[in-house]
Amino acid sequence: MKKIQRKQTRDHITQMIRYEILSGSIKPGDELAQESIAEQLGLSRMPVREALQSLEQEGFLIRLPNRHMQVARLEPDHVSHIFRIIAVMAAELFSLVPASNGASLRAQAEKLAQPGDNARELEFHQALIAWVDNRYLEKVYLQFLEGYISYVILHLKKDAQESAQLLAELADSIGAGDQERITQTTLRYFLSFAEIMRHHLKECSDAEA
Repeated sequence: MKKIQRKQTRDHITQMIRYEILSGSIKPGDELAQESIAEQLGLSRMPVREALQSLEQEGFLIRLPNRHMQVARLEPDHVSHIFRIIAVMAAELFSLVPASNGASLRAQAEKLAQPGDNARELEFHQALIAWVDNRYLEKVYLQFLEGYISYVILHLKKDAQESAQLLAELADSIGAGDQERITQTTLRYFLSFAEIMRHHLKECSDAEA
């Protein structure tokens, strides 16, 4: 891990460790001690402790009797289940977006097909959920976005064409107020992420063997 030169929030530390686990840099079974991590990052133990607690709640870590944390193994089937549940919840949230925003979302989705920064896709999600106009639901979805979803978008996806097409279809469905199409398109979108993540986990597992 690279030392952090300035004070970071718990969320920044959580995201950094989460990404290292998902990338395979921190492997299943590895023990994490808040003291050593805090020393590596140049931080006090408090934000590191809070970050580890957050990752335990998310299922990435298992608490050991010695108060250390152990990295949990991410099973491919579990990843598929996670993305399927995210898809079901997301479809319900997306159905709350007013139909009047469909055209704006469509224009934003079309830009995703252009070569460029993958962060555009995250910005699409942020704009989409902001139109739900419910702070609690927005925060719930952003928690999903910060985990597996952002990792796939920023680090694993090589081609934005499929996502651009699916999100354009989603925008059209929202504009038409078509609940069934919203549900089906959302499911296809997130299950495509599940396949990318499953393939990545297999590569990490093969590298360990």
